[in-house]
Amino acid sequence: MSKATIWNYLKTHTSLPDEAIAGIMGNMEAESNCEACRVQGDFTSDRRVSKEYAKNVNNNLLPNWYSDQKGFGLCQWTYYSRKQNLRSTCQSYGVGIEDESAQLAFMLAEMQMEYSSMWHQLLTATDIRTAAYLMCHFYERPAVENVDARADYGQSIYKQFHGQDVIPDPEPTPMPSDDKLIQAFDLLTQAISLLKEAILNGR
Repeated sequence: MSKATIWNYLKTHTSLPDEAIAGIMGNMEAESNCEACRVQGDFTSDRRVSKEYAKNVNNNLLPNWYSDQKGFGLCQWTYYSRKQNLRSTCQSYGVGIEDESAQLAFMLAEMQMEYSSMWHQLLTATDIRTAAYLMCHFYERPAVENVDARADYGQSIYKQFHGQDVIPDPEPTPMPSDDKLIQAFDLLTQAISLLKEAILNGR
């Protein structure tokens, strides 16, 4: 997988300006080095810890992974309900939690349904730092908001890919079909509704 794959996906599946895509990817760079199969704290060169973690989750060998407080994936999702929804999305595609395309589809669904104000601001973003701030402050919400570093990463990505509609990728990732995307959105909506109901009922 590569940054080109992520850039291509966001270019073809959204109407986000390049500045917004760069700001989003700058955050991914800060969170996971733009690696879909990356668990928090894995600094092994071959990512063997992350691969083993994903394998165990996919095979139901880590039943408490939702609440283990370990970020996972491109955006290092950590909160238990987000990790549950991430896995549900991946399962609806018939892929593991480490699948890049499924993670991107999940991210876009979350943004549009749960972070709609931020999403609309990203659609009209005209500079990378603003986009990086929006993604950092509202979506990622790290303990330390290192927006400058995320914006710098975004600027580097922008310089690399801006002006190219589709970047040749030596390892293209198969994109989920529209019906799979709709199914994932439905599952995510149902999960969010159940979570809100549980909160209202004090459970």
